[in-house]
Amino acid sequence: MYTLSIRGATLPTSSLVGLFTLFNDTRVRETDTAQIVLAGAPDGVFVTRYNGVLALRQPGSASDILTSMLEEHRRAAFVENGTAQRQSWQVERAAWNALFDFTDICRRPQLLLSSDQIEAEEAAARERGTQFFLSAICSEALRSTYGFAVCGPDIPGMRQTSSRHEVQVAYALALGLPVPDRVLAAYREDRDGFGHGLEWAATLAVLPELRGAMPVAKLRPILGVMRGDGKTVDANNADILTMLARLLPDEPTYPQVDDLLHTHGLIGDLPLPEMFTRPVDIGEPVTPLAARVRDLVATSIRERDIERADSELKAGNISRRAHRQRCDVARLQHVRHGYDHGNRLARALANRDVGTLLETLDRADEHNRASKQAFREILGVKLTGVRAAQRRRAIFGMCGYNEEQQAEWERDATQRKAERDAQRVLEDAREIAGRARYVVSGHGELSGAEHVDRAISDGYSRIQSYRRGAAHVYALVRGSEAEARRLSAQDGTLAYARAVLEQRAA
Repeated sequence: MYTLSIRGATLPTSSLVGLFTLFNDTRVRETDTAQIVLAGAPDGVFVTRYNGVLALRQPGSASDILTSMLEEHRRAAFVENGTAQRQSWQVERAAWNALFDFTDICRRPQLLLSSDQIEAEEAAARERGTQFFLSAICSEALRSTYGFAVCGPDIPGMRQTSSRHEVQVAYALALGLPVPDRVLAAYREDRDGFGHGLEWAATLAVLPELRGAMPVAKLRPILGVMRGDGKTVDANNADILTMLARLLPDEPTYPQVDDLLHTHGLIGDLPLPEMFTRPVDIGEPVTPLAARVRDLVATSIRERDIERADSELKAGNISRRAHRQRCDVARLQHVRHGYDHGNRLARALANRDVGTLLETLDRADEHNRASKQAFREILGVKLTGVRAAQRRRAIFGMCGYNEEQQAEWERDATQRKAERDAQRVLEDAREIAGRARYVVSGHGELSGAEHVDRAISDGYSRIQSYRRGAAHVYALVRGSEAEARRLSAQDGTLAYARAVLEQRAA
């Protein structure tokens, strides 16, 4: 037994391997090395620091040191009654984690070996025609001492290995192996000890009735569905869950488990979202067209959502109760659908706001089909199954535009779009150029955008490029003057200068 003493605390460890766990204690890390006292260690073993990190020093070769430390840790925590080595799930979590944390420590040999020891190991490796890696020596010593490598032993009941203690314990519990209470105590105290993907094991840690009762492939979805529904799994329902598990296929899906548990009353119907408990004002239609748009759009959404739910149920992606909930929501959404969209289109028609109508109606047949159908039913205007030009002409015609007026509106719209695009390009270019920094004589440091603005306001209004080797160099020039203001394609000032000058020219 060793103790690490600092002012106000004495921390015990049963092995030198476990000493590195104590080094992670904030109190120890913040204590001056001279005030850290290691008791119980043989002569020549002492605590030091390497580049500010606590380290351990002891005499011997790397192989001897690692073999000795690993064997000592095995005797202290991995041996039952001084003879047989414990199984992974019989070892306490702290001791297990200390072992595998130590394998990580061996990736930094300076924390275990002095510079002289490392030089000796490297020289010996060169004589053998190899290289010195402390982590490789650790891996060999670990396998010879414990019988498994750094990837850990086989997971109970599986053909895979794992160095994670929680994985070893979880699958041991699932097989019904007698995991000691002293091992489970750490997981009962730490609710997140089993981590993501092993939540089912937390139930086994406190509920012996389910240990070994069913394979993990069934246990995981059963406990997942119960947990997702807010239901407690305890001794009162463990037997019924075990019985129902026998009715499931070997690798059931969550929807299959959901259906089975619901059928037998362990989980109830899914509640409707809270929004459906509150009334909603759907408004009033301003015209019959608005009313018909609302009815057809609401119906199309309802049918689409129900069709999707049917498809998901058929594919086995959702349970029957989830399917019912989705269909109920779709039907309720239908009656709660408002008149906003229909009123917007009706008002646009009344105000000859052809731009708003084009946004909704001038689309391919599969888009906004319900709205187009309402216009067909109320106004007799066909907007599907026709060519794009015919559809667009029909929309303008509803607003009273003849072909000449339509052409004029479209020319204006094209100009407006070009102006908006140019303004957006200018703003984007200014934002990028604003990140650059230029030092200008008499003005100090300016952003790239300010540098360009100042140059153009001073009359430097023409961009000129020069060859400098294989590269192009750009600058703003004024008339025939030799002086110029430099630009860069990389920092965005060139693009910004072009955008400003193009806008001025327009």
